Amino acid sequence: MSLQPNEVKTEHIATGAVTTPKIADEAVTTDKLKDGAVKTEKIATGAITGSKIGEAQIYGSKLRDGAVRSEKIAAGAVTTAKIGEAQVTGSRLQDNAVTTEKLSNNAVTRDKIVNGAVTLAKLAFVPPTIIRPILPPVSTGEIATGAITQTKLADGSVSPAKVEAIDTPADGEVPSYNQAQGKFEWKPQPTPPPAINTMFVPRQTPAPNADFTNFPTLDNWVVDGLDLSSIVPAGATAVALSVQAESYAGNRVAFGLRQNADNPWMRINLFTGPDAAPNTNFAILKLDSDRMLDYFRTTGMDEIYVTVHGWFI
Repeated sequence: MSLQPNEVKTEHIATGAVTTPKIADEAVTTDKLKDGAVKTEKIATGAITGSKIGEAQIYGSKLRDGAVRSEKIAAGAVTTAKIGEAQVTGSRLQDNAVTTEKLSNNAVTRDKIVNGAVTLAKLAFVPPTIIRPILPPVSTGEIATGAITQTKLADGSVSPAKVEAIDTPADGEVPSYNQAQGKFEWKPQPTPPPAINTMFVPRQTPAPNADFTNFPTLDNWVVDGLDLSSIVPAGATAVALSVQAESYAGNRVAFGLRQNADNPWMRINLFTGPDAAPNTNFAILKLDSDRMLDYFRTTGMDEIYVTVHGWFI
């Protein structure tokens, strides 16, 4: 008897009854396959071609170690971002691969240069301390004015033939350096200054020449208050004297002598202390032609003695 369409249902088909010859070509479609039904051993070698693999479907864990060979990497495919930090070691660099333009400024420091590696041929400029032939030779125009100093000349290096003629000096001439022309020349010897004859003349039997009564004015400088013209001769340039003063009450008082107001530091000062003992000071004071000195004293001084010991002529 004949079967009607769709009469044979699943339960009417015996297990294993549908064999491969019973399945028409291309009859088994994708939606007829159970998930996970196609196992590795069911895939023919070479059956999965590039067109069968979706975009970005092959990732790192699916690659066997060493599977990506050099010929599989496209030219320019390994970019800077694909190289890890400190991954390019010295053994990975081709000989002469690092050229000058690949070095950053100041990259080659002193400790990166091997001892003896910088030869004279590698130097564009050699400091003067390095002795070597200079090629081509330095011309006169390349030497700065005044660059060759005396310390740059070796002993015996300047021969008579290299020295310009030196004039013979006349009687009484001495060498003098001409700054404008940069050379020595002969000049008349300068006239020496007149000799200064200074001699100390001690005073015979010196005794006090002025006392308390000679200094009546208080608390102010008295111009030409001490006249020494009767003791010191005309022409004397300085006087050697001593001053003794005392305050009976032990007051702190002062006494002073000076050359003049225009030369206030040419002076002698004397101070009495609280012990009421006499105080003495010695000095050499320059003199004006009138041989007079200015004086100053404060209130409270009871004894003053000025003694001339000698003078300078």
